[in-house]
Amino acid sequence: MKIVWQQIIGMLLVLITTLMIIAVQIEQSVTEEITENRQAQLINYGQNIVGNNFSREDLVMTSQLLASENIIIQVYLPNGRTIYPTYDQQYNAKLSQEDLIRLNQDEIIGFRIDNRTKIDGTEEPYLTVYLPHHDVGEFPDGFISLGAPLDALESRLAAVRESIYTAFIIAVIAGIVLAALYAFLQTRKIKRLQLATREVAQGNYDVTVDLDSKDELGDLARDFEIMTHSLRDSQEEIRRHEDLRRQFMMDAAHEMRTPLTTMKGLIEGLQNNMIPENYKERSLELIAKETDRLTRLVNENLDYEKIRTNEYTLTKREIDGNKLFAEIQQQMMVKAKEKNIWIAVDAVDNLTIWADYDRIRQILINLINNAIQFAYDSEVIIKGQYTENGVRIDIIDHGIGIAADDIKKIWERFYKADISRKNTKYGESGIGLAVVHSLVEAHGGKISVQSEEGEGSTFTVILPNKGKDETNG
Repeated sequence: MKIVWQQIIGMLLVLITTLMIIAVQIEQSVTEEITENRQAQLINYGQNIVGNNFSREDLVMTSQLLASENIIIQVYLPNGRTIYPTYDQQYNAKLSQEDLIRLNQDEIIGFRIDNRTKIDGTEEPYLTVYLPHHDVGEFPDGFISLGAPLDALESRLAAVRESIYTAFIIAVIAGIVLAALYAFLQTRKIKRLQLATREVAQGNYDVTVDLDSKDELGDLARDFEIMTHSLRDSQEEIRRHEDLRRQFMMDAAHEMRTPLTTMKGLIEGLQNNMIPENYKERSLELIAKETDRLTRLVNENLDYEKIRTNEYTLTKREIDGNKLFAEIQQQMMVKAKEKNIWIAVDAVDNLTIWADYDRIRQILINLINNAIQFAYDSEVIIKGQYTENGVRIDIIDHGIGIAADDIKKIWERFYKADISRKNTKYGESGIGLAVVHSLVEAHGGKISVQSEEGEGSTFTVILPNKGKDETNG
């Protein structure tokens, strides 16, 4: 199909759509105006009736005067029961309790669609307004209603719609002529290609153009889209490699920070003779253990994809929990004292944990390190106890706590509840808790946190007993 005919059809579609929108808006506007005028008319009738202290004879006379408009008047008690022109309960006001309360508070209720039963037993929809009244003589306090048949209003609206549709058809015919003239002067596809080119120049490669045409511009558009897809794929590949590089560096730095901190603290203590003579041998043992652990962590992080996808093997064994807690307590005490924090252990006797030794140490050290970072001049408690099917370990601190909105997000890789903590005294790359979460799940366990801002946090790790979950990560 030639461009000129494509332009004619396109302009017609735009024109027809615009005219349809305008027609609908006009119809809605006129409908609202007619409805509001009718409602105002009925309310005005009702206010005149109520304002003249009406009697039963007044209502009969008024009903006769309004009979030409098929307007029906009824009087009700405050509870909606009808008392004029009949006491038949089938003519009670079908209003909600909320509407009855509003009427009793002297509010006027606008149009409600109410089905009225005719003499022959059939029902006819009426548009009805309701007005409260007080002290009108022979009628007790309550409210009156004035209703007009819905059909009368619909007939007026139908006439309006007919006029609108006639104007719509005339406008479409005129639009066909204008569109044909305008199409010869416009080249819409060239404009689209021009706009798409600007988008690409600004770095937006998600640009699409019309590929359905069979002419030369269609061929150009397809070649252009192939080019933008190629550019987009190249940019995505560059970003992907950059993200992998950045994430690898952050993961590696985080994994190595804890043992390096421990080793540095112990070495400085030995250099400055701050460690008692009877603890020096133990300190050297800890440095040796952390050196070995650091070597293992470096080797593991070299295979980044394996760590990222949790494709590593856990070597589970029975671990003396009391001894493990004591080692971690001693290891982290140097860092804790810098912030006047005391690490306490509260564990049941003969606590046995079924886990990978290096990984459970990594889990606990990360959690304790996290507690130390966000607390000061307080106590961090390592609590261990048996549960029905395993072991429960709680790391309790009295630090700054976590906001309720952030609790579910802290397990996300790189998430930080407070971006300002990055590269500050709080440190950390934002992946520690994500690593902990993955390692706990790899053990077949669960981790959760309870926290309140300003009160501290409790991280709970539950690990299954031997034989309950032998699934390795």
